[in-house]
Amino acid sequence: MEVPAPYKTAGIVNLACGAFTLITNLLWVLSLIWLCVGIFWLIPAAAGGYQAWIGWQMYNGQPSPAAKNAAIAGIIGGALGINPITAIGSVFAFMQVGNDEVKGWLEQHGAA
Repeated sequence: MEVPAPYKTAGIVNLACGAFTLITNLLWVLSLIWLCVGIFWLIPAAAGGYQAWIGWQMYNGQPSPAAKNAAIAGIIGGALGINPITAIGSVFAFMQVGNDEVKGWLEQHGAA
């Protein structure tokens, strides 16, 4: 069975949002490290890296049981990083992974 289109779409969105979250939060770390508050942005940066990594796997068609978790990490990373674009994109990816076709495909491949 071929990879469902909503799953690949969620993968692209997770990859893009995760990379953007990672980059923007690392910029916050670098710019605010001298105020001793820059360390806070390492948490959303890590969430963005995780989301991008899982998004890459999803886009390549690998069934990932962490697909929803990556989207949730992106929502949290976008919210903590004060980045509404990535938070909204992650909500969209979460909705795509919740599609019935995607759920069935993930269950068939043992990743649900």
